[in-house]
Amino acid sequence: MKFTDKQLSDYVAEKLALPGEQRNELRKQIGRLLEKLEAKVHEDGSYRVKKFRRAGSLEKGTSNRPRAGKPVDGDVGVYFEVDDPESFDVAHLQQLIKQLLEAAYPQKSPDDLDDSGDRIFEVVFKGTGLEVDLVPIVSLDQDANYGYQYSRVGDRVKTSVKAHLDHFRDHAGKDAFLAPTLRMAKRWRHWHELDGIQSFHLELMLSFLITRDGPARTLEESFRRFFLFVIGDLSAGVAFGKADPSKFMAPIVIVDPANEANNVAARIEPKERDELIGTARTAYETITWAQELPGKGETVAAWKEILGEGFAID
Repeated sequence: MKFTDKQLSDYVAEKLALPGEQRNELRKQIGRLLEKLEAKVHEDGSYRVKKFRRAGSLEKGTSNRPRAGKPVDGDVGVYFEVDDPESFDVAHLQQLIKQLLEAAYPQKSPDDLDDSGDRIFEVVFKGTGLEVDLVPIVSLDQDANYGYQYSRVGDRVKTSVKAHLDHFRDHAGKDAFLAPTLRMAKRWRHWHELDGIQSFHLELMLSFLITRDGPARTLEESFRRFFLFVIGDLSAGVAFGKADPSKFMAPIVIVDPANEANNVAARIEPKERDELIGTARTAYETITWAQELPGKGETVAAWKEILGEGFAID
C-alpha cells in the first residue's frame, strides 16, 4: 500500500523533525550569542568582522531531532575584512573568534571552546546541548555575500551563506515536500551509516530534481524518485544554471550553486559512492515492492528496513 501525505508528514513531524519550540529556543540562543559578539565588535574595531550570517539546517528549518548523545548543530559564517584575501593565516582568524568569544563569555570554560577543527571554531552551550560552529570567511564584497573559506592546510573555496540559504528557500517554495523528504533522506543516511554523504549533498540532489522535474506529486513519490535518481542519474552530476558537471573528475559531482568552480562532493570516495548507490537501489526496490503490499503492517515493516525501527504510521 501507499502512504498518504498526512501519514508520512505526521511521521516526519512526530519522529524526525526538531520540535518547533525547541528550534525557536535554539535560534534565540544563537541570536543572543550574536548580539554579544556584535556588541564586542562594535566596541573594538580591531576584530574587523563585517557580518555574522546564520547558516545550516537549523536556519533552514530542516534539522532532525538529535540522536542520543549528539548535540544540535548551529552554523554561523563569520565574514572578516582582511587586507589581502589571497594571503593570510586562517588560524589567526580562528584565534580572533576565540578572543571574541572569551570577551563575550568570560565565564565560559575553555573546554566549551574548540579550535581544533580544520575550518571551524566550535562553541558549546551545555545547558541546551547546542553546538555552534563559527566558520571564518574572508569577505569578498561590501555586503559580505561572498567570501573565501580557508582550511589550515591552505586550500580555499569561494562560498556564500546567503546564496545557499536563498537557493534552499527558492526550491522549498516550489515544492513543499522538499523539507520533509530531506528529513527522511537524512534519517535514511544515518540508519545505513553512509559515511561521507552530507546533508548538503542530499539537499542539492533533491533541489536538482525539483529544477529538472518540477514539484513531486506526493511525499512518498518525492522520496522514491530521490532513490531512483541516485541509482540512475547521479553519475551525470548535479548542477544548477549554466554550471557544467562534466568539468570535474570525481566519483560524485555536485556543483555548488554559489560557485560553479566548486564540487561540494569532491571528498566522497569511490567506496562511499558505491555504498550510496547500492543502498539507494535497495531502498527504491523496497518502496516499490511495499506499494503493492495489501496491508498496513506489512508496509510499515518494509519501510522500517529503510528508515529504522522508529518508523511508525498511525
